[in-house]
Amino acid sequence: MKSPGRAAREPQVMTRSMDEDRITGWLGARTPGGSRVLVGIGDDAAVLRPSREHTVVTTDMLVEGVDFRRDWTTPRALGRKAVAVNMSDLAAMGARPLFFTVALALPPDIPFRWVRELHRGLIDPASARGAHLVGGDLSRSEAGGVISITAIGESIGRRVIRRSGGRAGDLLYVTGTLGRSAAGLALLRAGRLRGRTAAEREALRAHHLPEARCAEGVYLAIHGFARAMMDLSDGLSTDLPRLCAASGVDAEIDPGLVPLFPAARRWGCDPLALALDGGEDYELLFAVPKARAPRLEKIWPPRLAPITRIGRLVAGSGKVWLAKDGSRRPLPRGGYDHFLSSVRPPTAPSVP
Repeated sequence: MKSPGRAAREPQVMTRSMDEDRITGWLGARTPGGSRVLVGIGDDAAVLRPSREHTVVTTDMLVEGVDFRRDWTTPRALGRKAVAVNMSDLAAMGARPLFFTVALALPPDIPFRWVRELHRGLIDPASARGAHLVGGDLSRSEAGGVISITAIGESIGRRVIRRSGGRAGDLLYVTGTLGRSAAGLALLRAGRLRGRTAAEREALRAHHLPEARCAEGVYLAIHGFARAMMDLSDGLSTDLPRLCAASGVDAEIDPGLVPLFPAARRWGCDPLALALDGGEDYELLFAVPKARAPRLEKIWPPRLAPITRIGRLVAGSGKVWLAKDGSRRPLPRGGYDHFLSSVRPPTAPSVP
């Protein structure tokens, strides 16, 4: 963020009493740096101390009306989510998060307190995973807010896990539970902004505050278990074919093994459909050589998110099959695509 000014009192509305310099000055004065940040917020560009590792860079954006609604979330939660989805991309490469920049396009009538809370979410350690905010840009938007983040990480021992490393015979694993975020979205669409039960609150939290599996990705990279990996942002039925296409294989998954969120049945959702097509889980999907799988399962640390074997890679050219009891059928792509979907699935159920 360029051209800082003096940190000032917080105005009520940005358009009337706050300009770009004063906003960036306020942000810069409240953003901690790190030992590898030589120049952070306040100059034309950040200056970072290099290392001998590979640099891993990713960019993701959240667009109002497409990826979020201000009436459904708090600015602090939105800031945390915006950072987490980028850290999830670093986790998928087995990279350690280091830095990130934020480009904001904001409607002119947003109160400054909203910007303040967004910033607090952006630098929240729970989502930043040790990364430091080092700069960005700020602009005005006449059509809703946009949050675009570029995250920078580094490899561990120069190991980077790509989607293209899978081989026929590898076993497929996922971290965590699939479908919780989509279950939370279904509640929001039905008008349930606050959970009335523990299960509803868990689903809403999963949607608003996803957890990037950075520690899990780094562990897999350090120990060399994962031969191919990616994060699940658009749904297993959309993301797994991408890994298969990159690796030049097919996949068979057993629907009975997929870790589901069964509580979603209480508000009219199909847990398996949510797990396959819902998206925004930000769990890791990875392929492990069959010979190494027993060792992985034996020494996987309990402090990390649990892992579940859901299937295997087989010879083929990018297709995914649901396999059960010796038979299999194609898994249609039902996840989210920005250019084929007007809204994220699923449609709203009738919530009692």
